Amino acid sequence: YQIIPYAGGTHPVAKGAQFAPDEWIYHRLSFMDKQLWVTRYHPGERFPEGKYPNRSTHDTGLGQYSKDNESLDNTDAVIWMTTGTTHVARAEEWPIMPTEWVHTLLKPWNFFDETPTLGALKKDK
Repeated sequence: YQIIPYAGGTHPVAKGAQFAPDEWIYHRLSFMDKQLWVTRYHPGERFPEGKYPNRSTHDTGLGQYSKDNESLDNTDAVIWMTTGTTHVARAEEWPIMPTEWVHTLLKPWNFFDETPTLGALKKDK
């Protein structure tokens, strides 16, 4: 599948965290560093940022989940997608900002060997 993030055309989809490596938040929120993560399923791994990111001193989320490089062969995998927008405030949005929608489209890519519509008009003889 092709994964297509879309933020309504007016705001670009955010691409990675903009923190310097020496900032404390850089080491706690590595889930923001990539837009797509794939990990092996573990019931205790429920939150991409970890359970208590504002109380931790290190990464307890996706950075930690993917650190061990577990094989994904013949296992249940979890796909984590980080979305967000880069938003510049406008005067019209104060004091209440309207909703900004972020969508993700999963588009089949080479799902069939050929288009199935080519044979749709053939008549049986």
